[in-house]
Amino acid sequence: MDTEVIALSDEARALYIGLLRQDGVERGPSRGPGEEAVSGGGAAQELVALGLVARSELGPQRLSVVDPQIVEARMGSALRSKALLLLEQAADLSEFLSPLIAVAQESAVAHSGEPIVHLEGKAVISAFISSTVNQCGEELLTAQPGGGRAKATLSAIRAETASLLDRGVSVRTLYQHTAWHDGPTRDYVSDMTELGAEVRTLDEFFDRLVIADRRIAFIPADAGRDRAVIIRDPAIVRFLSDVFDRNWLRAKVFMGSRTPQESMEISSALRETIIRCLVDGDSDSEIAKRIGLSTRAYASHLAKLKEEFGVETRFQLGYSLALRGRGDA
Repeated sequence: MDTEVIALSDEARALYIGLLRQDGVERGPSRGPGEEAVSGGGAAQELVALGLVARSELGPQRLSVVDPQIVEARMGSALRSKALLLLEQAADLSEFLSPLIAVAQESAVAHSGEPIVHLEGKAVISAFISSTVNQCGEELLTAQPGGGRAKATLSAIRAETASLLDRGVSVRTLYQHTAWHDGPTRDYVSDMTELGAEVRTLDEFFDRLVIADRRIAFIPADAGRDRAVIIRDPAIVRFLSDVFDRNWLRAKVFMGSRTPQESMEISSALRETIIRCLVDGDSDSEIAKRIGLSTRAYASHLAKLKEEFGVETRFQLGYSLALRGRGDA
């Protein structure tokens, strides 16, 4: 960026002082003591450019001196306005670049090799996980809570997962049982299992987990999923991998399709989980999250239980369930 420098050469300064000393400052356009005939040299051009002299009406070679205080006021006002504009532009520049700076800093930290690294921002987290998954060479383990996944999400990861399987990477994924009732998720699972992926489901809530090649893991750092933790510490990654494997062993195989018998088994498992949570005193929102259902879908299950046990309120249902040995009687 060019910076304008205000300065006078020695020749221009001497010329201006000479004009002033003739008889003060000329404040009018007419020929007077402060007006002088000069040659059209560079010194005169400097004075004209700064506004310290003006070309006389009597001829272009005659200069009329301008009060330097007037010049100071005029130029000072212009410079202050320009300074304010530059400050605004600097603030805009900071606002424009700060997201990029944040990403660059996050990326530098994330690639630093530190055993524990915190990431912030869903876009940053998603980009780093995607990059790590694409570099996966042997095994990808993922736990995806919340039941069915959004169509847009499934579309975004379909090609990524297919590419891993095509390269011979082992892909194992855990969902919650409610994924069995979600059409887009069933279609995705059916396609991926045909390509070699393995998918199983659990009846209870678990948090999101991604483990690549048993050397790097990702877990959420808050409930809103706006922050995440990258874990490279071998002991912690080994522990998380073991937790995944233990849950995998007790999970139900999910191929995407479902038989009437499987649907009945899943519905029964959801029912038992809801009953257990009600007896334990969990809130409706906690239960819905735990089994991976929306609030509306959970309310439908709750209404069926009330009807089954012949009660009208949630309190009555919980009391009846407790008396009947958690619904077994």
